[in-house]
Amino acid sequence: MENKGKEVREGIRDGFPIFLGYFTTALAFGLLTRSSSFTFVEGLLTSLMTFAGSGQFLMMNLYNAGSMLLSIVVSVFFINSRYIFMASSLSQRLADPSSVSGRLMCGFGTVDEVFTVASFKGKKLSYSYMAGLIFTSYAGWTTGTAVGYLGGTFLPDVVQKAAVITVYAMFASLLGSEVRWKAKALLVASLSALLNSILILCLSFSTGLSFLISMILATLFGALIYTDKEVGIE
Repeated sequence: MENKGKEVREGIRDGFPIFLGYFTTALAFGLLTRSSSFTFVEGLLTSLMTFAGSGQFLMMNLYNAGSMLLSIVVSVFFINSRYIFMASSLSQRLADPSSVSGRLMCGFGTVDEVFTVASFKGKKLSYSYMAGLIFTSYAGWTTGTAVGYLGGTFLPDVVQKAAVITVYAMFASLLGSEVRWKAKALLVASLSALLNSILILCLSFSTGLSFLISMILATLFGALIYTDKEVGIE
């Protein structure tokens, strides 16, 4: 029991920097849900049930654009599909990979930053450690959403509506990080942007449908030009 408590505290300590980063980002997401006419409960449940960061910003952006529910679901699935591979990779390092409840917890909580921190641990990962790491990060995202939403009660309306630009900042950050190491990422992103522009401006497709089509086609193009080694498949 004492060892489990030590592992939990270690996970909390490693997760605290993630807590701080998630809390500040989630403030903007909370404001965005309020400016999108969500109730406090609806906005908070979005973070409690999803815990997807960039996927949630994308979801709200498509929602505000009037996209169909199916378009939103499929688009968010595609952008979050990387978590499937992250969780599968991390499961190989768990101390007890046979625990169903532990694997479900790790599957839900393995987001980019959690995966990065856990991957650098030079040992088998106990579920006690992962619980501390995941729930500290999760607390940062959910409490940030709640505080951000409530903050909208006294912030000017123009400031609340300006929160929508955070989606562009987040995706620009993700793209910039990837392009720094792989020029092919810029090619795939450029193709997606070009297709999206053509579908909206020339063919009058809806925002949600054009985003979905351009994302799928660009993903297929990326699958053709990337090698197995470049995507981490040996």
